[in-house]
Amino acid sequence: MKIGWKVYKLKRKTNTLLETPSQTAGPFVHIGCTPNLIGIDDVFKNDFGVQPFKNVPKNKLINISGTVFDGSDVPVYDAMIETWQCNSEGLFGKDEGFGRFIPDLETGKFNFNTVKPGFTKYENGKSQSPHILFWIVARGINQPLVTRMYFDENETKKDYLFKKINNKERQKTLLAKKIDENNYLFNIHLQGEEETVFFDF
Repeated sequence: MKIGWKVYKLKRKTNTLLETPSQTAGPFVHIGCTPNLIGIDDVFKNDFGVQPFKNVPKNKLINISGTVFDGSDVPVYDAMIETWQCNSEGLFGKDEGFGRFIPDLETGKFNFNTVKPGFTKYENGKSQSPHILFWIVARGINQPLVTRMYFDENETKKDYLFKKINNKERQKTLLAKKIDENNYLFNIHLQGEEETVFFDF
């Protein structure tokens, strides 16, 4: 029996990066990515992304906390979250804006300090409201999930991507709850009635 492989040539021309294969996050993801956060202190001096903005005074930072829930509303303790954002002026810096966090292994809550991002623009020039991009992996998730956290419903009226979500109730899953001037709550639901909107970038 002869077994052969078909070779397909990619003929599409594009100026943007193509999607690359992803891999699942196994039970050892924290050992490789956040060793210090789980008590392994002889791999990296400092875990990458623990402080998205290192040179910003504490009084200029905001706090974001939340929980990643599965379809049964149970916290996903072994999730890992990466974030990406611009600074308060809407600019992306070379050594700032990237975050990497894990939930507390007892409570399931994640917590980090950052700056509130400013307005920025898409490649097509259309406005992006202040937001933080979230990238989530965990056991059982075959492909990383991507979502956004927006700060203010009024601000989102100017956002090209947010307006594409026609269902108002689904839009609310992308809005953080403002606790006070410097603290926000953002829960992520992987499945269920409150399932967070995820994007296919």
